[in-house]
Amino acid sequence: MHTPILAAYLGSDAAAARSLARMAVSLKQVDVLDHRSLRPGHAAGIVIVDCRSPEYDKRKLFEKLSPQLVQLALVSESSLYRAAIFANGYFDYLLWPLIEQEVVSRLAGCLAQIDRNSAGLYFTNDPLVQKSCGLLVRRVNQQTTLSELARMVGTNRTTLVDRFEAIFGCGPMTWLRQYRMAEAAKRLHAGYESVATIAESLGYENSNNFSTAFKAIHGHSPLGYRKMVLRKEKPV
Repeated sequence: MHTPILAAYLGSDAAAARSLARMAVSLKQVDVLDHRSLRPGHAAGIVIVDCRSPEYDKRKLFEKLSPQLVQLALVSESSLYRAAIFANGYFDYLLWPLIEQEVVSRLAGCLAQIDRNSAGLYFTNDPLVQKSCGLLVRRVNQQTTLSELARMVGTNRTTLVDRFEAIFGCGPMTWLRQYRMAEAAKRLHAGYESVATIAESLGYENSNNFSTAFKAIHGHSPLGYRKMVLRKEKPV
């Protein structure tokens, strides 16, 4: 049985956090919790931003929330402006007062989005790890050493590795390789870029090295993976 994806509520309304957690119980693949309860060593794949709380304004969260992260906006019915919600990068929204069926449906949609785009970054309460992930993603087409990354975020190699291990169970370079391969899978699925183009854009000058790394994680060569997913989607 897979560990449920964590959905972190970002807001100041503890009652709203409890309601979301209670309503999500029937969706066994997701656990909702207040972000203040997010323990060291745990990361959330979904964030629910309470836009009713001024202190959780999207602009103030920009440094903390990656654009790749699956985000839901929690808004009041009286202040629902769909165009603004999606323009601000939210995947979807929840209306307050909450309706259980809607909460379950929206969270299920988030799960499907995570499956389609498994390269999404994770929200953690560790600013050092979050900053490091952001830097690695912005430099995904470049070669970054562990020492360089530690220097850029103002720490040392040992501390950085320990903090990544606590959150993701692996070091920064392994996290980066997994991110690259998840991003590669998403783009191979889209079906319009060559393997060489994808490899180069993800920091692999040698396509053979890229293929070896991809097969080690996904069990198929890049071309084999593309054929497999396209075959599965072909109408019967």
